[in-house]
Amino acid sequence: MTSNSKYLGFLFVILGFLFLMDNLNVFTINWSLYIILTGLLLVIVYFLKKELVIFLLPGTMLLIYGILFLYCASTDWQNMVRLWPVLFIAPGIGFLLLYFLKNREPIYSVPGILLIVFGALFFVRKMAYIKFWPIVLIVFGIVYLVRFYQNKEKS
Repeated sequence: MTSNSKYLGFLFVILGFLFLMDNLNVFTINWSLYIILTGLLLVIVYFLKKELVIFLLPGTMLLIYGILFLYCASTDWQNMVRLWPVLFIAPGIGFLLLYFLKNREPIYSVPGILLIVFGALFFVRKMAYIKFWPIVLIVFGIVYLVRFYQNKEKS
């Protein structure tokens, strides 16, 4: 067994202990706290052993999703109608964390930025005071298409 198994073992022991205490009614934990705790444990594992980069992205996502679900569960899920773009933003933040904490490789920054931008666009898409912002997307799309066809003609 590798030394990485130690961290996975700790993760299972902690989660198992929490599940057992909940099943024995020692204390009751809101289901979204399990998601938060799992995400937090994955992030802690990364910070304890930097080689385990694979834990950072799902840890970040679970942490953010857990916070979102905890908030929505406490407000009877009424706000999920507006907050669902967080489902795009959470992995975007995870990718950007990978970018900043892992040698600044662009393979992580590009999907991170795209997911955060898409999430932000979905947040602002219905705001009345910036009703015509989709025109910016149309212009960007046209610019990319023109460049594509210009480069295609050159080659």
